[in-house]
Amino acid sequence: MKMKSIYVFVKLAESNCDFNVHKMLGIPRSSMWSYISDLEKTLGKQLINRKKQSLSFTAAGEEFIPYAHKMYQTYEESLVNTQNAEDPTIGGDIFISTTAAIAPQWSMDSIRKLYTRFPNLRLHITASDEITRDEENACDVLIRPFGDSEIFRKVWSINYHHGLFASQSYLDQMGTPTSPVDLLSHHIIGYGEHTFSYYEEINWHLKGQGYGLPKLKPDLTINSTKAIFDMAMHGLGICSATIESNKIYSGNLIRVLPEIAGPTIQTSLCVKKSATGRKLQGIQTFNRYFEAHLKQVGIEISPIEE
Repeated sequence: MKMKSIYVFVKLAESNCDFNVHKMLGIPRSSMWSYISDLEKTLGKQLINRKKQSLSFTAAGEEFIPYAHKMYQTYEESLVNTQNAEDPTIGGDIFISTTAAIAPQWSMDSIRKLYTRFPNLRLHITASDEITRDEENACDVLIRPFGDSEIFRKVWSINYHHGLFASQSYLDQMGTPTSPVDLLSHHIIGYGEHTFSYYEEINWHLKGQGYGLPKLKPDLTINSTKAIFDMAMHGLGICSATIESNKIYSGNLIRVLPEIAGPTIQTSLCVKKSATGRKLQGIQTFNRYFEAHLKQVGIEISPIEE
């Protein structure tokens, strides 16, 4: 029985038997089947119901899940016994889910330093503003707006404060609005009719309620907060952005109608509660480097005590 097969089975169990988890693992779907077949051959039991429309665990598969978790956890903990917190042999796979806006914040220099110091550490980063429950369960780390969970614990959070912003070139051309009603004569950039998980107020500035603004119709929409920021930087209109965005993206947008305060959104670093042994060491190592990167760009984090 290969430990890689156990690991693949564990990730499959965490994703509720969604074979699309092969994308997070960075292996072909056919390889997923090879690892599962290896387990089935060793155990002498069928673990997966093979149906054209859907896949599910057999009764034997469901029964094997807690044993697989325990076996892999024991393996990870045994590796820790030969390492210390600064051991360059710290490694293994870490699956991270973040938003499309946060992912570009990681400087290549920061990741290069991490990989140079810990060459056996492998990060698998999925960047998307929308995340399904199965995807959540398959990840080791979440860096995104997130609710309460029995599966994850929050380590720290960042508060992002939203307001209205535009470039100086746009304001020079179109004029600076001095009242909310003036926005009706301006080009407005929005996120579009798309889902942003755990952030229902992504288009707070368009709704015309609760923030002292008239109902606004966007001239341009795109489901990427980083792209929205870039469009505003290029003078295409007034957008919703966080006050911290200029630090994050090294931009120079101008706050418009500063008396209008949008929602404050909390982004958290969440770690799977079941992470132990080498897995937890790898996550803690990544977190140290990520926190150092945030400090370098001037973003403050707030530790969360449980």
